Amino acid sequence: MRIKYVISMFILVFMVSSIVLAEDSAEKLVFAIREPLLNEDGFRITTRTLGKGQDTTNWWEFYQYNICTMNPDGTDFRKLTDDGVSRNPRLSPDRKRIAYISGVEKNKSLYMMKADGTENKQLTKKQYEIHDFWWSPLSQAVLIVVEIERAKDRLENWEVTVDGKIKRWRTRQWAEGWLHWTAEGEKVKEPNRRLLEVLPKGTSWPEWSPDRRWIAFKTEGYLALAEPYVVSMGRTWFLQQDEPPCENIEEWSPNGKQVLFYTSGNICVATVEKGRFKSYLNLSLYQGRDATWSPDGSQIAFIGGDSDGRSTSEIFLLDVKTGKMQQISSTIYDYFDLHWR
Repeated sequence: MRIKYVISMFILVFMVSSIVLAEDSAEKLVFAIREPLLNEDGFRITTRTLGKGQDTTNWWEFYQYNICTMNPDGTDFRKLTDDGVSRNPRLSPDRKRIAYISGVEKNKSLYMMKADGTENKQLTKKQYEIHDFWWSPLSQAVLIVVEIERAKDRLENWEVTVDGKIKRWRTRQWAEGWLHWTAEGEKVKEPNRRLLEVLPKGTSWPEWSPDRRWIAFKTEGYLALAEPYVVSMGRTWFLQQDEPPCENIEEWSPNGKQVLFYTSGNICVATVEKGRFKSYLNLSLYQGRDATWSPDGSQIAFIGGDSDGRSTSEIFLLDVKTGKMQQISSTIYDYFDLHWR
């Protein structure tokens, strides 16, 4: 009997552990929701009955933003923060942690918590602004772009580990998206100093491919590509005359073969082969924002206007091969800062 009991307990522990591990490793959508405050100003801004000329610059007087997660099929919605000033969440590559930015204008901090909302902690002191950040592929740190309130050279890059240790780069020329994690995620790397001399003047905030071989960036209203190592060794770079018009770039696909971007507010995909554009597709035929790839690259999630005509923004899924579109949320609030991991 004792042996049977021990075996039964072992099986039970194994099953529970398997369930926990499965939950931890499951894909999630993470995002911020915007809800009106439950006061007169919150009501008036949603009903468009504010007083004539009333200043709405201080959004925190009307709305609250909090971090939430949900399964890609629209189930298991969870609200993880309640401070009312949290946005820009991103799951770590191992899906164990969420990094996000909290605070109001000129007063931003980087926070981190477990994917279930527990062990929430502040990792940086309040700064004038945090413009962007990227997880290390190893999930042990994030690289952030910080704006410090001072007379000049206001932008810096900080490498912030999950336990709060900070390494600072004060090189202003690399602050706008040029510093990047290596593909292995072991360190932060600077490009060759000649890169900015060769690329069009003013080029900034490039999107690095997963293998870090290519960058996608916007120039002259077009989506452009460059191979930083090769460009740095040469003296010229020029458009190939096959670049699509582009308003904004989101990210490369997980396999590094496609770029997600916007044209005329529509969600578009460009396929890349050997450093050239092979094809382009207006995938949504519908205006959207905050688009993000699924981990396997087969779908894209984005935020768009409610298909039933309500004045809310909702989450949609797009199948990359078929273009089939599905709305997976229906609420009385608005979604922002969508990320799929």
